[in-house]
Amino acid sequence: MSALLIDERGKLWDPRSVALRALLRASVAEKELREFAILNLGFIGLVLAKKSVRIKLRPALARPAALGALYLCLHQHAPERVVVTWYNGAWQHEIIGWSRDGWRRMTRLLEVPEIPTREFSRGNIALGRLAPENPLRALLEDAPRLVSIVANPAQMLPPPLNDRYILVTEDCRRELRVSDFGCTMMSRSPRWRSQARGRRIEDQPDWNYGQWVADAYRDACHRGEPLLEEVAAVIEWPELGTFSHAYWRLIVPRIEPGLPTRILGVTMDNGGVGVHKVS
Repeated sequence: MSALLIDERGKLWDPRSVALRALLRASVAEKELREFAILNLGFIGLVLAKKSVRIKLRPALARPAALGALYLCLHQHAPERVVVTWYNGAWQHEIIGWSRDGWRRMTRLLEVPEIPTREFSRGNIALGRLAPENPLRALLEDAPRLVSIVANPAQMLPPPLNDRYILVTEDCRRELRVSDFGCTMMSRSPRWRSQARGRRIEDQPDWNYGQWVADAYRDACHRGEPLLEEVAAVIEWPELGTFSHAYWRLIVPRIEPGLPTRILGVTMDNGGVGVHKVS
């Protein structure tokens, strides 16, 4: 078995780590340190076995970056069952099977119910709101070509948009899974990039942001037509901190009878606002 601790920024630690003890200025025993970090600092405890995973956390303190790192670990390990121990005034326990329903049950246990949407905003905008030199404008104006680009964005998108796209495909369970992405997409998280293909689009380093992004893609899929948005978001990046982002986003669904639905998302930074570190 392998025991780990995930800190509030999504970094994985060996609970016996001397560096972790120095960081927390701790002189207590390993078990006491683990309990303290989970109950007071928002760390998540993780024990990996051959066919199971044990999770221990206090959901009210668990940060989105920590949850994002946990979900990536779970998808990578793919256990038969998950044993969840969580604190909500008292310790509670539940064994959950690794299935679609089990996943939903687990996320309900682990996450604080209300996602802080105040940190995220998106609004539909008219094409005329984009400056003539914005490459998203030319892309959206060429509607016939736009649909075909969804089939092969890496080869057909013009620069710099060919670096700033993400392509998702709807699977048989109607989950949106990452198929491909540009070379600068999510560049602040090499770990996400190394594991993203085949994962759900919401499984991002900042879990709340991932859920919110997934909603936008489902919205575009439901509409069945391109969705142009102005976006502002405060995102937690593991080990880097919290950044405020402002960008434009074009989401294009391709829905064809008998074929999996594909959805292309292309973004362009709003240079007038930029990216700022918040904390």
